[in-house]
Amino acid sequence: ALMAMLVTVSGGLFMLAGIVLIGIEAGTLDIGSLLDNPTLITASSRVNLIAILLIVGAATKSAQFPFHFWLPNAMAAPAPVSAFLHSTTMVKAGIFLLARMSSIFSETQVWQLLLIHIGGFTMVYGALMAIMNTDMKKVLAYTTISALGIMVLLLGIGTTVSVQAAMVFLLAHALYKRTLFLVTGNVDHETGSRDLDLLSGLGKKMPFTFYSAALA
Repeated sequence: ALMAMLVTVSGGLFMLAGIVLIGIEAGTLDIGSLLDNPTLITASSRVNLIAILLIVGAATKSAQFPFHFWLPNAMAAPAPVSAFLHSTTMVKAGIFLLARMSSIFSETQVWQLLLIHIGGFTMVYGALMAIMNTDMKKVLAYTTISALGIMVLLLGIGTTVSVQAAMVFLLAHALYKRTLFLVTGNVDHETGSRDLDLLSGLGKKMPFTFYSAALA
């Protein structure tokens, strides 16, 4: 809990600094006005600094490398809390910020390059770590990191289709990841283990959990 708080709040301070600079440079903090007239920010000499500060804040919230480490440790929470935390709250806050600001910074090279590289690396790293683990919750935690990396990568690409894909995936991920965490909670409760090396043949003994997992 302390780790999650310290990492995300620290990143929030970077985000706050970026927001303050937006207010100074653009003369407004109204998101509608900024979206209608992106040049209020992009014409500023501090546009790259603002972009970096916002990305650091979003990266900590959405567990992007190298700030990803807090998310697997958050799996210590009970299954319903893990389901809520890993699928919707917190981890999607950074993605939401990047999505809202993407049309403003779409022509800013630093924004695009950082999101593509951070998202792409996080996507691959999270997938590899998921394959290497046997704890069901850790596997789901690292696949969450990988999925968030995919969303960041898509937002970094910045085309209409890629942004639409990121938003569809955001919703799909929230639905399937929440379900899989609750499935893991059921398995852990009934068997006393989350180790994939020790678990097999549960479909016949836990049919409703099996169908929920298959649907997810």
